[in-house]
Amino acid sequence: MRADETTGMQVNGAAPQGKSADLAVEAEMVKFKKRVDDLLARLKGSNADPGTLGSRTIAPASFGQGFSEAQGLSAAYEKVLSQLEAFSRAFGDQIETLSIGSEVAYRKYEAIDADAKSRLAAIQRRTQELYQAPRLEHRPAEAAGSAEAGMGEGKSAGADGI
Repeated sequence: MRADETTGMQVNGAAPQGKSADLAVEAEMVKFKKRVDDLLARLKGSNADPGTLGSRTIAPASFGQGFSEAQGLSAAYEKVLSQLEAFSRAFGDQIETLSIGSEVAYRKYEAIDADAKSRLAAIQRRTQELYQAPRLEHRPAEAAGSAEAGMGEGKSAGADGI
């Protein structure tokens, strides 16, 4: 075993050099992208697909009639179902972002096609729409306004919330 000069990690065998190294990296990137694309296809073909989740509705009358608890249970079910749909959609978007990102890492951003760039921008917009900044009213009373709680005021974040 020897240490890789770039990362310092222990590796077996000699590292490919020159054109051979480029081909090895290309082959690994292609395999990685295929694995990510397969994962996305499996998500879309499973019961966790947002469209499949959305079809799993239960009629409100199935929870019972004539008492408020049944209505509350039906409303809670619908809320959880919509949150699961949003999570599944966001999860699929992140897998697709990983796929596009692997292409960007290999070809560079300027070299990918306009369709991939627009998909990436659309995913970023949808992700930003889902982001909800922490609300102060949900903090425990003893931590509210306390510098020791480790919570900032959010004023140091950039325009993208990071």
